[in-house]
Amino acid sequence: MLIENFIKTAKSNFNKTVLMDSLGTSLTYGQTLTAGLLLSKHMRGFAGKNIALLFPASVGGALAYLATAFAGKTPVGINFLSDKTDQDHALELCEVKTILTSSTFIEKANIPKDPRMVFIEDLRLKTSKLEQMITFFSCKLRSEGSIINKIKDCDRPEKTAIILFTSGSESSPKGVPLSNRNIYSSIDSFSKVFDPIPEDVVLGTLPFFHVFGFVVCLWYPLIMGMGVVFHPNPTEYERLGKIVSKYKATMLLATSTLYRGFMKKWKKEQVSSVRLAFAGAEKLNENVRMKFYEKLGINILEGYGVTESCSCISADNPADFKHGSVGKPLSNVECKLVDPDTFKEVGAEEEGLILIKGPNIMKGYYKSPELTKNAFYDDYYITGDIGKFNDGFLYITDRLKRFAKIGGEMAPLTPIENKLSQILDENVEDEKRNCGVVAIPHAQKGEQIVAFVVGDAAPDKLALNAKLDGIGVTKLSQPDSFLPIEEIPMLPSGKVDYRSLKQKAIDELGS
Repeated sequence: MLIENFIKTAKSNFNKTVLMDSLGTSLTYGQTLTAGLLLSKHMRGFAGKNIALLFPASVGGALAYLATAFAGKTPVGINFLSDKTDQDHALELCEVKTILTSSTFIEKANIPKDPRMVFIEDLRLKTSKLEQMITFFSCKLRSEGSIINKIKDCDRPEKTAIILFTSGSESSPKGVPLSNRNIYSSIDSFSKVFDPIPEDVVLGTLPFFHVFGFVVCLWYPLIMGMGVVFHPNPTEYERLGKIVSKYKATMLLATSTLYRGFMKKWKKEQVSSVRLAFAGAEKLNENVRMKFYEKLGINILEGYGVTESCSCISADNPADFKHGSVGKPLSNVECKLVDPDTFKEVGAEEEGLILIKGPNIMKGYYKSPELTKNAFYDDYYITGDIGKFNDGFLYITDRLKRFAKIGGEMAPLTPIENKLSQILDENVEDEKRNCGVVAIPHAQKGEQIVAFVVGDAAPDKLALNAKLDGIGVTKLSQPDSFLPIEEIPMLPSGKVDYRSLKQKAIDELGS
């Protein structure tokens, strides 16, 4: 499975560089294999089977996750940017006794020390130069079979490879255990879409506690024989353009919001090496897509997935795609659309709730049987997304929860937000998201729509609704209130933090 395939790739690409980061660190496959094995020796004695990892996107962080797998432990990806309540919930649920992190990182990130913390810098000091040399030459000279045999118990297909937590954009984060089989099947299926080449270098800006960061920015390069360059801050747009140029990155993975920032700061000559750019986590803004292509000559394709599906469910194929869709379901994913109330399959080209089944889908939420029971129907995982098929291509039209129920009528919030963004973009050349739309309770109507608009002054409700009216947004779907906000809160995954926006709306307007 994962470790076996990494070892085989490492042995056949021993001197090829695989891990790089913006700090200037770089490791070959041979050095990565050596460091992972050395670090894992110390980790085997850590208390508890679940080890929390607290690292940014970096070479050191990648090694920590790899070594945890070699040690037979289960990494728990902790979102160090979330609030303390969510972090404590994850640590408690997973009964974490050890937190592996970097003393340099927590100092820079201003993260309080915890008595459970073990620092990777201290573990490195425990390994002598002689031991490093012996292990390196052992990895080089021994057969791949003998190395694989030593760690085969850690690589069982059904062993949990990681416990991740959902983004919490609309509700409390849920623990998602993903197995070695889940991850390997995902890599196998979307590699058929990406069609990787040995010269590929992924721009790894997504954190490892995010499913795409863990699967596509970490394990995908390790197994497929390509490279990855990490940078911990995806919003340092100008610096990222220089990183793409320096390391000749060929593959971009980002959100629509991040691509908006890239578009404003990057120059065409910087990104001539890029051959693939994929957007996910949120709907790709059509305006962003067109301007990105006009300025940089790069076509942004879309992919669709959820944490529970181990990243991809569907993805655009560079040779076969339709703008606006999220591509066709991957080869090993069953996808059907049903009526949200009756769960009966809908007709061709009708909208329905998206259900999925396949080897990439989790078995269930961690220690949460009731949540698991409600998450599946007839062995299909209920994504909570609404979509439709057209000529085999899947289109995401909204989230089941991203609706406002007003006087008994359902008003989808995402199209309203997209239309409002389109209006606000007319005269603003800014790299940041400019609005966010939520629904909160209303005593008479059931729910009311609230739009947050970036700016200092209170938005002109009458003028904005008049413009929305002019581009086809019905009166029912027009926001009841427009509130100014300094910036739209974002999650590390690149999604809008709708949970905090909704709470802010309730705090300002009442329920």
